[in-house]
Amino acid sequence: MRFDYAVWKSLPGILGVGYFMQTLHSRVERFTAALDAAGIPYGVCGGFAVIAWVTHANADYVRTTKDVDVCMRRVDLERAAIALKPHGFELTEVMGIPMFLDGPDATPKQAVHIVLAEDPVPDLGPGVRDENFHWARVELDRLLTMKMIANRAHDHVHVMDLYRSGAIDRTCIDRVPAHLRMPLKDVLDRCDREYGNSPH
Repeated sequence: MRFDYAVWKSLPGILGVGYFMQTLHSRVERFTAALDAAGIPYGVCGGFAVIAWVTHANADYVRTTKDVDVCMRRVDLERAAIALKPHGFELTEVMGIPMFLDGPDATPKQAVHIVLAEDPVPDLGPGVRDENFHWARVELDRLLTMKMIANRAHDHVHVMDLYRSGAIDRTCIDRVPAHLRMPLKDVLDRCDREYGNSPH
């Protein structure tokens, strides 16, 4: 299932959001299944990894995401391109970021964005799977480190979601690189100040 602008436009209101998320779910499923079949290591990261970790802890705190991010080693990109081509994914690069376009008419927003497992991003690691998410996702401490390296507003929101859901607690501060500990503490402090025991 690929995103179809005409279908999306035909859906009323919130149903369009549901359709958009269905196409994202299909994208991550098709992409990772091809990598698994080819034996190529990867780890889903970004918003989809946050969804998986938050779902595992407390689904009340799950929110949507807008794209698919996958951590891979640069050395595997060429082999991945060969494995993914029969499934309609085309490797390209936009502003220095490698990505796989999903179909001939796809835009960079509709691509699988590749986060390269090289400095400063933590190396790939073994990946985690469970009964709800059979594709490999990056380990929680690696994901947290990646979020704090990126350090954008939505990365802070993702960290807060992980914290409020109980997926992480303050012991995680000691498990990220030293230069990220104070920024991470600041995000958790802000979360406590703004939400506390709020049911929202």
